[in-house]
Amino acid sequence: MYMAVGVSLFILILLGVILFINREDKSSAGNYQMLVASREDNASSTVTEPVRDTSKLTADDLDIWDMYPEEEETGETFLDAEGSGEEVIIDSHPEPTKAPTPAITPKSDDETFDDGLHFKVNLSDGSSEWLTIDTTRARNNYDFTNAQTVDGKMHYYQDGREISKVGIDVSKDQGDIDFNQVKNAGIQFVMIRVGARGYQSGQLSFDDNFEKNLKGATEAGLDVGVYFYSQATSAFEAVEECNVVRTALSNYQIKYPVAFVMESAANDTARTDNLSKDTRTEVAVTFLKTMKSNGYKTILYGTEEWLAKKYNWVQLRDYNIWLSDDSDISDYPYVYQMLRYSTKGTVPGINGNVNMDISFVDFAAQ
Repeated sequence: MYMAVGVSLFILILLGVILFINREDKSSAGNYQMLVASREDNASSTVTEPVRDTSKLTADDLDIWDMYPEEEETGETFLDAEGSGEEVIIDSHPEPTKAPTPAITPKSDDETFDDGLHFKVNLSDGSSEWLTIDTTRARNNYDFTNAQTVDGKMHYYQDGREISKVGIDVSKDQGDIDFNQVKNAGIQFVMIRVGARGYQSGQLSFDDNFEKNLKGATEAGLDVGVYFYSQATSAFEAVEECNVVRTALSNYQIKYPVAFVMESAANDTARTDNLSKDTRTEVAVTFLKTMKSNGYKTILYGTEEWLAKKYNWVQLRDYNIWLSDDSDISDYPYVYQMLRYSTKGTVPGINGNVNMDISFVDFAAQ
């Protein structure tokens, strides 16, 4: 009997517990419905997600990684190296490093600019340099596909007609010259050295063969111009050099220009090496202006390096230019009237090599 009573009590207690649990579930569900209804009545925006009673969580609720949106991992956090305790973010997906912008000047002589804005200058030390073209300076329009070289002599044509003159320049270095043979070989003009100033001593002197060359070329019917090798370090010395030229030409008429020549001394130092650009320009302008005021045509001689880098061109833009460039095709962009294109020419009537020139202007006709 006691056993039967105990079993009955246990069953009653169990039923009571089950009923109590069911009441709790219904109460929770009711609360949930009331919460939803309250939000729908009072919220200012549409409810997108029900409010959950967090007093009871299931195993799924404990999966916290599903509670946040997935993001791409951007880096790792470390303490800074100084030990300050501050966090440092190390980006594990850094932006790719941009390639550096190419330098304006090529890193080697083999690199070239093909943009029409630069030109290559061969320097006296054997190296080369790319220079930006000065757009304020007048450009030449020579097309060397219109040039022809016959027997070492360059001719330039325009519209099928030759517009150039073939020439040479000489000094005592060529020795005795038979100018009749030179003339018969097709040479039309000759530039003759008058003299020079010593590149170290500063002493003025006449070229030993000047008068003989001038007479011989004139008698052979060649058009003649002259040049003076300057080492003047001041405007005063430039005038002294002009006086030497005037004295030498006092008994002669010439049809081609008087040229001012200044350049570096080969394999040696010169008294003009350390001249500033302003002083060098003043010397050249003084010489050219003085000779022009005495009734002579004038021209400034120089290599690409000298013409592009050694002078202030605003002061020299009104003078003729005699360029020295023995490259196959000169890429010097600015205007010039004469070109020395070879230092190793051969011409009948001259023993050894001679400098070859072409004039794009008929100075004799001016």
